[in-house]
Amino acid sequence: MKNFHHVIFLAVLAVLVTSGGKISAQRYSFNKWDRIVFRNNPPFSQRVFSLTEFNFGYGAHWLDQPYEIRRTGISTLVGYRVWRSISVGVGAGIETYNSGTLAPVYLEGQIYFDRWIRGSVKPFLTGAGGYLFNVGGTPTNINVFLNPGVGLLIPMTYRTALSVGIGLYTQWEVEVQRYSFITAKIGFQFY
Repeated sequence: MKNFHHVIFLAVLAVLVTSGGKISAQRYSFNKWDRIVFRNNPPFSQRVFSLTEFNFGYGAHWLDQPYEIRRTGISTLVGYRVWRSISVGVGAGIETYNSGTLAPVYLEGQIYFDRWIRGSVKPFLTGAGGYLFNVGGTPTNINVFLNPGVGLLIPMTYRTALSVGIGLYTQWEVEVQRYSFITAKIGFQFY
């Protein structure tokens, strides 16, 4: 009976030791890749990334106008890491509102603060701005938006990360009306 307990104990210990190594290697790989890529001047192909996000927001003001109560959408960004901590990109998407559908085309920039935190999670500031095209629903003259925010980039595999963030999405018809939303985004970044 004593030998049976020792065998179970050793089996559980072996499983914990081997799985712990895999988990820690997975967490370490993101920053290791980041350091390797940006150590020497990397080629263009290693600096390009894709970010696909699902976003949703709730109006932050009166909540009685078309295109003001809620919004959901999906967007894709093709970005370029200028330096290790700065990236820029161009994106497009589709967003549905309480009164119609708009399609944004935008520019976005991100500043990563990975040197401030020792772990593999990267906090970042982001800012996007662009033009909105009305593709359906109630006619509107809303055509410009800005979206500053903060977020975290959480590594999942060697060249894939989960991006989560919150921000303030503001859209307006120039010199006439403005609507703001508190937004949340979740997406995947592929290097």
